[in-house]
Parts: sequence; C-alpha cells; structure tokens
Amino acid sequence: MTEPEIEIIEEEKETTLSGVDLLASYFGVQVTAAQDGERKAFIPSTNIADMFDDNTLLEVGRSVIDGYDADLDSMCEWSGFVENGIELAKQETTAKSTPWEGASNFKSPTLMQAALKFSDRASTELLRQEDIVKTAVIGKDEGGEKASQAERVAEYSNYQLNVEMKEWRDEHDKLLYKLPYDGTVFKKTFFDQRLGRPVSNVVIYPDFVVNNDTDSIERLRRFSEVFELSKNEVIERQRQGLWLDTDISFGTGSDEDKTKEQAESDKFTTFIEQQGFFDLDGDGYEEPYTFVVQHTTGQVVRVTPRFEPSDVLIKDKANQRAVKLSEVMDQNGLSGSSSDREIVRIKQVNTITKYGFLRDPEGGFLDVGYSYILGALTAGINATTNQLVDAGTLANRQGGWLAKGFRRKMGDSSFKPGEWKQTGISAQDLHNGIVPLPVKEASSTLFALMQFMISSSQELSASADLTQSLGANAPATTTLALVQEQQQSAGAIILRIYRAMSEEFKKLFDLNSKFLDPEDYQEVLDDPDANFSEDFNIRKMNIVPVANPEISSKIQRIQQAQAELSQIEMVAQVGGNARVIVKNFYESIGAQNIGEIFPDEDPQQQLQRLLAENPDLAQLISGEAERMDLIAASQADAAERDEARKDAETASRLDKEKSEIEKNESATALNLEKAETEDLNNSISTYTASLDLDNKELQNQQVAQQLQQPTEANNVSTNQAGSTGLE
Repeated sequence: MTEPEIEIIEEEKETTLSGVDLLASYFGVQVTAAQDGERKAFIPSTNIADMFDDNTLLEVGRSVIDGYDADLDSMCEWSGFVENGIELAKQETTAKSTPWEGASNFKSPTLMQAALKFSDRASTELLRQEDIVKTAVIGKDEGGEKASQAERVAEYSNYQLNVEMKEWRDEHDKLLYKLPYDGTVFKKTFFDQRLGRPVSNVVIYPDFVVNNDTDSIERLRRFSEVFELSKNEVIERQRQGLWLDTDISFGTGSDEDKTKEQAESDKFTTFIEQQGFFDLDGDGYEEPYTFVVQHTTGQVVRVTPRFEPSDVLIKDKANQRAVKLSEVMDQNGLSGSSSDREIVRIKQVNTITKYGFLRDPEGGFLDVGYSYILGALTAGINATTNQLVDAGTLANRQGGWLAKGFRRKMGDSSFKPGEWKQTGISAQDLHNGIVPLPVKEASSTLFALMQFMISSSQELSASADLTQSLGANAPATTTLALVQEQQQSAGAIILRIYRAMSEEFKKLFDLNSKFLDPEDYQEVLDDPDANFSEDFNIRKMNIVPVANPEISSKIQRIQQAQAELSQIEMVAQVGGNARVIVKNFYESIGAQNIGEIFPDEDPQQQLQRLLAENPDLAQLISGEAERMDLIAASQADAAERDEARKDAETASRLDKEKSEIEKNESATALNLEKAETEDLNNSISTYTASLDLDNKELQNQQVAQQLQQPTEANNVSTNQAGSTGLE
C-alpha cells in the first residue's frame, strides 16, 4: 500500500502538558464518600485527539498505516490458505471450459462437511443451556458468604448475556461456525458509550490485521480492525463528541467503481481502529492507545487511552519510591510536584480475546483451521473426481474419425436402447470407415486414490465413517469407545474454546465492576444482600462457562447418564439421591417436558409419584426404606445406649467428685484435729516444764521453811499433792 499523502498544517496547538501531567489530564476524578473512606472514580476522556497539534496527529496516522501494512504482509501466507479454503468450500453450478467446454467442475464437500460437523457439535454443547456462565469460589468459605456472592454474580451475568446483550448468542454462534474454516477468530469486549452497556463483537477475517510473527496476545503490539461507515454514521459520531469534527472524504474512487444510482450520502469509506502504542508525552516510553484513522488518507479522528490511572506505575526521582498514578491524583489534579516524576510501567487494558482452532505448525500467532489442514486434500479430491467424471463422459459419448471417402448419407442419428438401424452401407465399408478415439474406462487406480484421500480427510476432521470399523453386532461399549476416540481431537479444540470463553467472561466481569450501576444490579437481582462493591471482586471467584469441555456430543452425555443410571441401586443403598440421577438421564436424552416429569413438589408427593410411576424403583425404594428403618432403629438404640452410657459416666463422675470432696473434707478435719492436738501437746509440755521448774523452786523453799517451821511444811505437802493431781 502506498503511503497516504497528507498536507502538513503549519499552525500548531499549544501543548503545555507532558509526561505524567499529560497522562493524568486524560482522566477526570470523582470522589465519593463511603463507609471505609473516600472512593475515587476515574472518568476517561472520550477523545483526546483534540489535545494534540496537527503535526503530532499526522505522525500518529502514518504510524498506524505503516503498522497496518507491516502486519498485513506478515499474514500473507495465512490469509492465502484462508482465501483458498473459501474457494474450495464454495460450490459451483457452472461447468468448466477446460479441457473442453462443459467439462466437469465438481467440488468435494469434504471441507464444508468437516467444518459443519465440528460447529454443530461445539454450538450444541457450548450454547445448549439457558445459563451460560457459572462461578467457582476461590479460597476458603467457612460462612458461605463467597458462595452467595458468586451465585449472585452468575445470575446477573446470565441475565446480561441473555437479555441485555441480546446479540451475544448470535455473535458467538457466528464465531463457532467461522472458526473451523479460518482457524482464528477474535472477540472484542468493551463498554459501548453509545449503547451505555458492554458489548462483545466478533471480528473475523478479513476485518482484522495482526502481526503473525508475535509470540502471544500479551505481547501483541497492534490489533487493527477494518470497518466501513456511511456519511451519516460518521456525522453521528462527530456530533456525539466521539470523533473529531473534521472533513471526511467519501466516494474517492472513479465513477466506474460506483453504482450510478448510488447517492453521495450512501457511499462508504473505510476506517482502521488500531490498538497500538505511541509516545505522545515525549518521554521516550510508548503508551498504549486506541487510534481510529481513515484508511485512504491516514487522517486521525479519535484517540483514547488504553489504560487507567491504577495501571500506571510512576516513581519519584528523588527517593525512587514507585506508586500508582491513581494514588497521587485528586479532584485538583496531581498532588505535589510532578516535575521529578517519571513513568516506570503502564499495564495495557486488553479488550481482545483470541479464539483458536489448531496451533500453527510453523509457530505463527494465528491458528489454522480446516482450510489449512484439508485444503490440499480437498483440491486433490476435486481433481481426481473431475478426471473420473470426464473419463466416463468420453467413454460414454464416444467419438473418433471417419475415413476419407466414407459415404455418409444418414446424417446425425440417435438411438434408443435395443434399437437397430439400416445404414445402406456395406458391413466392410462401415467397419473400415469409422475409427473411434482410443478412450479407456475410468481408472480404478485413480478411483482408489480418490477414496484414500477422502478417508484421510475424514480422519483428520474426526468425521470418519464408523461403519467401516464396526461389525453388524458390535457391542454398545465398543461403539461408544470408538466414538470417544474419534472425538478426542474435537474435545481438545472445544477445551481451547472453553478457556477463551472464560477469558471473555472475565473481561465482561471487569467492565461490570467499573461501569455497572449498583442500583441496576440491585434491581435485577431483587436481593437485599446484593452488595455491588463486595460481589464484583475477581479475587473471590472464578468465572467459567457452564458447558462441560470434556463432553462434546449428546451421545457422550447419554453415555455418562446411563453409567450413573446403572449404579442407581448402589447410590440408593448408601443413602444417595436417586431422583437426581433419573432427572439427569431425561435431560441428557433431550426430554422437553422435564418440568412435568419432575415438578416442584414436597418430598412426600415426590415419593408417592415415583412409587406409582416406577414399580422397579418402588421396590428398590421399599427395600431401601426397610433398610433405612432398621438403620434408624439401630441408630435410635445406639443413641439410647450412648445416652445411658453418658448418664452412667456422669453419675460415676459425680460420685467420684463427691467422694473426693468427702475425702478432702475428712483430711481437712483430720489435719485440723491433728494440728489442734499438736498445739495442745506443745502447750501442755511447755506448761509442764514450767510447773516442774516452779515445783522444784517451791520444794526448795519448803525444805527451807520446814527447817524453820515444821507446821508450814505440812501445809506445803498438801498443796503439792493437789498440784500433782491437777497435773
């Protein structure tokens, strides 16, 4: 593509902001009060293109076009396979002119058959149920709070996909039917400001351009989407403030390229929306943006930041402390001096989800589909089939040479089966005058080659005819095992689609956490416990599709349900819920009256109905009921014995405690008595010793007195005897 010629405008706008200040100016800050403090909401500008001068926008436009052309060249080989596959799949109704006029132009439906079989299988499984999204709790959930939050998020997500985003199912169905042909389809999930809600649009080839030499979608430098708009659609975006109000050229082609009756306002022009990088703040670090430019001129009409303040990590040159840009922004702009701050890293917001079919054998970013895998085989089948048909045509129609001088008097003749005509020519002249073309019948070798190629294509596409591998009375288990083996490759592809859907749902979850009105969330769920800020926390739950990626066909679901049904007796014996198994079987076979078969009833009504409608199950449940009665009686006896044992243990424990108390009381009394006795003995001993001393002293005094007064000696003896008796 030639580089667009754009006239450079010398008049420039004043640009006073740069670096971190410029990035902060892309967003408005709204501060609201909350229970846990103030909360900041960052509102991005709808279009920042008017903040830059015309020369800067010219450089941006050239960068977008150059990147688009380079990526388009990297896709050349991949796109060739896709376009060739489209031609092979397209059926023809007109004959070819070679090797003669009216030659066979047969096209094998092998490619279309393989793609349709996979698409039908994948669409049936992934979009089969009404609910599309489910959630799984991450981490411990002792109180069940996380489970309740996850259930509310899943309920709202399913409402959003089925009711609010009505186009989602059709878009995803379109993806599933296009993916097996091309091998790669993208989904762009974003918040549409014109609709006021999230959208998730399918982007198929040739509407996207990427660099096929990149490693992964995380390292993808550019993603370009090509689309056409009419003049009215451009004016709508300009008057809504989404695009710059500049003159857009329409109908630049010649009159021969346009329909004469086409009005000027009905003409379309092509735009490129590219998610890429450009250094708009002039610090040497390229920031992620989304650019919209006109394809033919490179004129920029819109630029929006592809990041949020919380995704920008900046540091202070003085103390080298890294913080998020959102932490230093308030309603008045940046807090503190920003002259010494620089950008460390910017995490881009990725709105693109890649849906892949089979990995490219050459290691390219874009996956390949049946156009790549079966293209050559389909072309070979077409060629051999056409040769066989043409050979049969020559053999049937005959033709050849007439000898010179051969008298041809009859002209053209037509024959009916079994008809003989009189020629008027001798047999020898008739035999010698006609020489037919040396045409052979259709080659059996060529026919065998065609069958080999058809068989190979069926094996590659997992659509082989199983009747060739099975006998007339093959067991059901053998058949199911072969079906499972055949669908293994398709199951792996569906698993990749399943993972891509999970990534898409996480993007939708993130958009809801930023743009969803909490009042709308509360109104839809009609749940007083619904807390928007607490529920939409991706760290608490995992968002995945409801479909089972390991089961890709109805026969597999029936097989699983039959396996469960065969073990229903064992389930009932261990106290399991047999009704769930029976209901799952009816759902697997596609019963339409599940609500009538399994209505909402109380347990007693359910039991009575099941007993009446299923005699075998009734007998089973009856035996199970008797067993459960015995178990209940045994459990009751065990409970009584356990209660009696507990009572005996309690009584024994109380008696023991009473004995211990009495023992302790006796010991205490004995100790007190012993203490009192020891104290008394000690007191008596002390008193006795004191009396002995006193008695000795008195005796000495008495002896002295007796020596002096014999009469007093008698009185002293009497007192001594009384004291001894007291002692």
